[in-house]
Amino acid sequence: MSAWPDSLRIDPSPLAGAPPHLHIPFSQLRFEPGKSDTFGFAVLRQIGRLNETSSWPLLAKSKSGFVSQMGELGGLDLVGAAKKLELVPYSVGKVQSQLVDDGNPFVKSPDPSGAIGVDLKYAVTPGLTLTSTLNPDFGQVEADPAVVNLTAFETFYQERRPFFVEGSGNLQFDLDCNDGRCTGLFYSRRIGRRPRGSPDTPDGGHAVSPALTTIIGAAKLTGRAGAFAIGALNAVTGEEEAQLANGPSRWTQTVEPLTNFTVVQAKREWRNQSSLGFAFTNTARRLNQDVSFLPANATTGGVNWDWRMKDPRYSVTGYWAGSSVRGSAEAIDDVQRSAVHDYQRPDADYLKYDPTSTSLNGQAGSVGFQKVGGAKVRFSFNGSYKTPGFDVNDVGYIRRADEIMQSAWVQIRWDTPTRLYRSIRLNFNQWSGWNFGGDSRFKGTNVNAHISLTSNWSAGTGVNIEGTGVDDRSTRGGPALRSKRGGNIFYYVQTDGRKAVNGAWQGFVFRDEAGDTSWGLDPEITYRPTAFLSLSGGVHFERGNDNSQWVENVTEGAATHYVFSRIRQTTVGLTARFNYTVTPNLTLQMYAQPFVSAGAYSNVKEVVKPRAGRFADQFAAYPYSSAPDFNYRSFRMTNVLRWEYKPGSALYVVWQQVREDSVSTGAFRFQRDVNDLFGLPATNVFLVKFSYWLNL
Repeated sequence: MSAWPDSLRIDPSPLAGAPPHLHIPFSQLRFEPGKSDTFGFAVLRQIGRLNETSSWPLLAKSKSGFVSQMGELGGLDLVGAAKKLELVPYSVGKVQSQLVDDGNPFVKSPDPSGAIGVDLKYAVTPGLTLTSTLNPDFGQVEADPAVVNLTAFETFYQERRPFFVEGSGNLQFDLDCNDGRCTGLFYSRRIGRRPRGSPDTPDGGHAVSPALTTIIGAAKLTGRAGAFAIGALNAVTGEEEAQLANGPSRWTQTVEPLTNFTVVQAKREWRNQSSLGFAFTNTARRLNQDVSFLPANATTGGVNWDWRMKDPRYSVTGYWAGSSVRGSAEAIDDVQRSAVHDYQRPDADYLKYDPTSTSLNGQAGSVGFQKVGGAKVRFSFNGSYKTPGFDVNDVGYIRRADEIMQSAWVQIRWDTPTRLYRSIRLNFNQWSGWNFGGDSRFKGTNVNAHISLTSNWSAGTGVNIEGTGVDDRSTRGGPALRSKRGGNIFYYVQTDGRKAVNGAWQGFVFRDEAGDTSWGLDPEITYRPTAFLSLSGGVHFERGNDNSQWVENVTEGAATHYVFSRIRQTTVGLTARFNYTVTPNLTLQMYAQPFVSAGAYSNVKEVVKPRAGRFADQFAAYPYSSAPDFNYRSFRMTNVLRWEYKPGSALYVVWQQVREDSVSTGAFRFQRDVNDLFGLPATNVFLVKFSYWLNL
């Protein structure tokens, strides 16, 4: 809701070197009237033709952090009245058109609807801002990309909704990080998620469920209070009901309960960049019999630290966190049996599986020693653990518990430009992991190198080598299997981003001891003929041959058959973007993604000798009559016209389209599949959203 009218003007003075003037409204500053304040201040200039950044003060590459290197702007006596309250009421009208099943009384096309809501910002103190939203609408947000997930673990999606993105750093408590992408105690996509319940549709009847859970309201407090960085969020999502019909009979079934989410974090910070943080989260649900499979209450808490040594380039980092999930025996049994925990595994004698338990508790921790700054060498050595009962997935995100891990990273840098290059990075990595039963789950090493040339092209390559281990999640609750050793090579090339036409090409090749192979390509191209227009397109192509894809666990009498198969899978996704700035206040953004993934299964087998010395000896042929082949096709498109008709106030016109289907054929034929994709019936959503900014 920030409003920056006339944000940048060039002084018309004829004198050479006349400085630009930046106008920052008082409404966007937090200060105490009449008090002389000192502000952190920095100026950066991106020189496009040189691909260089100039800054004041000088930001040293050998140091970490940005705010800590800022200069100070002092001697300011701000006497104007600081604005404290901003309101942005909105109204939205929507029409949805879709294919209607014959006789379904709940679905019609076209289907008009409307809503109103309001966003609010209030300056509680000069450093703390309360932001809230009632009945928010995120119809203008880009759709998630299509995926086919054949693993046991949940897909992680990036947050795009503005309310949850803004100020998210104050609510961040990281548990797992991989190449800069971190997950932890708070995963905002839990709020407003797809309902987890499924209606019991009667034979010959009809049912319809909400696509997403309604966010009734949310509020967050973010900012600083003295030496503390503070973040607190509370959100309430409504009870969602599926509507069912069978002939003249009508009834409803709850598919998601009324839920309250709370997230609180406070972090004490020191001038040398040291910090000590505390976090707390809670999820509370009002349950009935329809949704008794969900936990009633889940609580987590933790402390994290980044303690800088006398030389601030060196730090000791880490965290400790605990979790408690409570609910009915049915709910806790579902949690124990999920892929996060797999307590029911027959060979996990160190786990205490209790189907009558009404709670599940656990803890996690990490400690690391790092060199976060330095002109030549940086490193990180870390160890972490998550006990088998640790679970944060009611409002956070972890893929699995029951793990102990160790990792090491050393980087050698060359940042002084020469005639041949601008910079070089050489990285060495090593990692290993176990479960709490002492099984070695994985071990591996990696070396990768990256170079930026004086031509502004860049390139990189790396090699991963994985050793054998024990995969305790491959059978989806059955015995652990011996995993395969293997390796892959990855690479990329990126052209000069200053040019009107630029692009990138990245790819990988993988092979393991069982003969499994996969390879993929991701070419991208961007055309930017002017500063106000850009078009980009990319292709994701991946082909894999996996001899050990889990299919199903088949129970026959007292025996369970853990069925696996060979799968040949081909995936193609095309992504196109169009961005047009008509005027500084009128923009058009278009996004489209056709996606096809086909998988053909063969050589069905079952597990007969888990953890055998040779990977192939773990399996024997199995007579399996089903045909799990698939061909999934999806097309997703979002077009957004945004007009900021006055500072802070906007009109959105949105058109979204989805086409989606899956058929039982594993053969991939690009032309046929794409033609069939665009022959599918479409669901279209047309939306007009009007908001008005009030600065009170």
